[in-house]
Amino acid sequence: KMMQNVHLAPEADEDDLYSGYNDYNPTFDTEDLENDVAFQQVARTSHGRRPPMTAKIPGTSASRPLATGLGSKATLTSSMGRPMTGAIQDGVARPMTAVQAAGYTKAAMRGSSFDPLGQARGPAPPLEMKNSDSSEEKIRQLEKKVNELVEESCIANSCGDLKTALEKAKEAGRKERVLVRQREQIATPENINLDLTYSVLFNLASQYAANEMYAEALNTYQVIVKNKMFSNGGRLKVNMGNIYLKQLNYSKAIKFYRMALDQIPGVHKEMRIKIMENIGVAFIKTGQYNEAISSFEHIMSMSPNLKAGFNLILCYFAIGNSEQMKKAFQKLIAVPLEVDYDDKYISSNDDPHTNLLIEAIKNDSLRQIERERISMAEEYIMTAAKLIAPVIETSFAVGYDWCVEAVKASHYVELANDLEINKATTYLRQQDFSQ
Repeated sequence: KMMQNVHLAPEADEDDLYSGYNDYNPTFDTEDLENDVAFQQVARTSHGRRPPMTAKIPGTSASRPLATGLGSKATLTSSMGRPMTGAIQDGVARPMTAVQAAGYTKAAMRGSSFDPLGQARGPAPPLEMKNSDSSEEKIRQLEKKVNELVEESCIANSCGDLKTALEKAKEAGRKERVLVRQREQIATPENINLDLTYSVLFNLASQYAANEMYAEALNTYQVIVKNKMFSNGGRLKVNMGNIYLKQLNYSKAIKFYRMALDQIPGVHKEMRIKIMENIGVAFIKTGQYNEAISSFEHIMSMSPNLKAGFNLILCYFAIGNSEQMKKAFQKLIAVPLEVDYDDKYISSNDDPHTNLLIEAIKNDSLRQIERERISMAEEYIMTAAKLIAPVIETSFAVGYDWCVEAVKASHYVELANDLEINKATTYLRQQDFSQ
């Protein structure tokens, strides 16, 4: 009786709960995706090629059975009647996804060589030829021609052919005016090349001045100066002042120098110093020595140089101020020459390389400039000493001795011996043989 309710399990249960787990389903095989035709097609298919979502597509209930834990082998069908991913209908493999894979794939690179620069595609197509008949191209060519004429004019001037330089400058001016008219017809006035106009006019005025056609040069400079569009045109009043100085019109020269000085900022120190020197020279020419002294004193306090120092001595000599002559002479001999003296060119050892270098630079162009500067300094100092020696002290001898002692205390000490010889020569001319 006890065994009546016991039922032994059958050896082969048709509805086994654990059946199907050992079945191999190729859908989940990721190791062989490279050879899976359907998957590779998916990887190369864009989202736009995805079949439409429509209920007309029949389900795929019989396509691929999957075992379930309930023992029944159910099939999966989408709620919209869409086939499962990877299903084949009508002999066409549907892509496994609608999104294209990012980056590179092995399949895409298989069979192709590494060519990141795209060199296998061959050379780039030739550039399109510019249309030579277009207005812009004609203007560009004309502008190039104007620049070439200005350069040729400058080169001719540097070679001493002043007549050719002027002819080229005039031709450049004519072509530039044609260029401006053409620009105005096709573009706004803001697009006109002001730099080119400025250079053409400036070169033309310079060539007029070089050919001593001063009236034409002044008129051309005036065109630049009066045009407010040229921001730095006012500086050319220096050039106009130089022309007036050549014409001996000193009052107008001073006027234009001063106007130029007002328009040049303080950062251009060297340019301002040169203009003030010209103002001082113009005042000397007109006999206005006190005004000239103001200019030269300012220069010697700001940026001393030999010419300004010598001119300052001349002005004080002209008004007879012996004390100021002494001070001006001391300022003159204190001007640094900024040159290397002869000891640099004397070899201190027997090194052949050093000796060869010294021999090479002993007479080069820089050494020649240094010699010229030293010679100019000696001439200024010697002339100034001979000029002021008779008037700065009670006698010529005492005045000369003062100059000799001042020079000995400066870095022009070598000039002291020359001054002594000059002093002896002066005694000879006075027939004072004992002295």
